[in-house]
Amino acid sequence: MRKSGSSIIVFVLVGFAVIGIGMQLVTNPAAFFQNVLVWVGGAVLFGALLYFILTRLRGRSTGGSSSDMQKYKQAVKQSKQKYKQPKATPAKKTTKSAASITKASAARKKRSVKDRSRAPQLRVIEGNKQKRKKSSI
Repeated sequence: MRKSGSSIIVFVLVGFAVIGIGMQLVTNPAAFFQNVLVWVGGAVLFGALLYFILTRLRGRSTGGSSSDMQKYKQAVKQSKQKYKQPKATPAKKTTKSAASITKASAARKKRSVKDRSRAPQLRVIEGNKQKRKKSSI
């Protein structure tokens, strides 16, 4: 019985709100739209303020500090400098002899010491390697 009583009260309040909004819209539409814009603007400001506060609190709660972020950005910068690719120069449209083409391809195949030093560091992860049982097929 209590649920039905509270639902009746909610319906009556919503009905009064609809009647009040309708009357204000009919009698003074300029004030109505001004009122709506004020409410929407207030909601946007409140939402933006809440968003910025929550993002700041979340950033601090994860344990990350600004010095850690600076170290991370420095590491990213160093990594980009180390592995950056040289910009390709536009190819000239000249005909080359077959000998010069084979020399160029042979030169490309051999890696220089500088290229080998830029190779990524790979780490071996050791694990328990079980010997596979030979199964008869």
